[in-house]
Amino acid sequence: MTDAITTPRNTDIAIIGSGIVGLSCAFHLQQLGRDCLLIDPHGFGRETSYGNAGSISIGNLLPQSTPGIMGKGLGMMFDADAPLKLDYGAWRNWFGWLLRFVREGGKGRVMPIIDAMHAINTASRDAWLDLAEAIDARELVADTGYLHVYGQESTFEAGAWERQLMSERGVSYQVLDAQQLRDLEPGIGEQFTRAVFQDQSLAMRDPGQFCQRLGEALEACGVQSFRAAVAQFRAEQGGYRIVTDHGSVQAKAVVVAAGAWSNALLRDFNTRIPVIPARGYHLMYPKQADVVHRPTLWAERYMVLSPMVQGIRMTSIKELTAIGRDPHYHLIQRRDADARRLFPGLQGEVRAEWSGYRPCTPDSLPIIDRLGEHEIYLATGHGHLGLTQAPITGRLVADMMAAREPAIPLAPYRRARFD
Repeated sequence: MTDAITTPRNTDIAIIGSGIVGLSCAFHLQQLGRDCLLIDPHGFGRETSYGNAGSISIGNLLPQSTPGIMGKGLGMMFDADAPLKLDYGAWRNWFGWLLRFVREGGKGRVMPIIDAMHAINTASRDAWLDLAEAIDARELVADTGYLHVYGQESTFEAGAWERQLMSERGVSYQVLDAQQLRDLEPGIGEQFTRAVFQDQSLAMRDPGQFCQRLGEALEACGVQSFRAAVAQFRAEQGGYRIVTDHGSVQAKAVVVAAGAWSNALLRDFNTRIPVIPARGYHLMYPKQADVVHRPTLWAERYMVLSPMVQGIRMTSIKELTAIGRDPHYHLIQRRDADARRLFPGLQGEVRAEWSGYRPCTPDSLPIIDRLGEHEIYLATGHGHLGLTQAPITGRLVADMMAAREPAIPLAPYRRARFD
């Protein structure tokens, strides 16, 4: 990414945010021949996109909020091992959102959300393979599937509704017994005797490296990049002036792909979207062979172990918080023992820890939309599935800007659903 500049510049489309979603938008817009400028203070994929579990979850169709979520959530408040955590010092930021989250999971509302989740995730597989092939990074996207394992029979039985939904929608999956699970993952812990294997899901071997290579490929094709923090942007001179800490940019159109930071950028347009930061964490272990071969989710802990280029990554925790609040690393550190229960062969001390903000909406669906009559396009709110949905989001944004038929219907992802 280019060094900071101090003089104004002009561009056709300014894309605010150089995570995997912003980069994907730039890729598809560049394919249309549009002049694009990526703006980000940290470079390509250095924030939320860097630290995810690496699962490209094609088979997932359940939102985070489903019927009965209030009872489950209350139970989590008294369970130290539960993945949901609340940063009480930031309650003003998430309290209203949480009420809406519970409402979206109600029986009368959740089925259209499930269908919309299925549609965008299913469309993501080909979009991902096409993107990886286009930038010659196919080796970073592995066709391993996504494995969900259960430590308790009751949890597996409670997943019958999800399996029924997958069957009805044609999701490819297999239910594994204890021996079939060990045939797939020989190193799994003894307590795990049930599993569901989503065999069409993909695995990212190094999210940070993929973002860097995608950014460099875009630059080689003429996409410009600008390492700067956006303070605000506003309508001006038939376009938009983006004010940064290293000068201003004039653009004809703007794509807001800034994740959890998106709301702050929209204040001059009297727009607020229900996107809050839900902090996730990871620990990195040394690289080691034959411990885990694919992203593997422990359902009760909502904890994933994934093999990465640089080692084995364990991700967990959904901490509702606010931007700027200090991370609570003890939450992920206490999961170290669980990681070694999931895969007892895991060796070595933790080499690194990380936290980042997932941009979450109450219904778990992203916001992909045009802002009224403005030439402002929203590509944010992907929550836990930003890595999965990024390439298809980029295609949908390009479809909107080119006024062509979208790859999938856009209605479920419109901002107006929250009005």
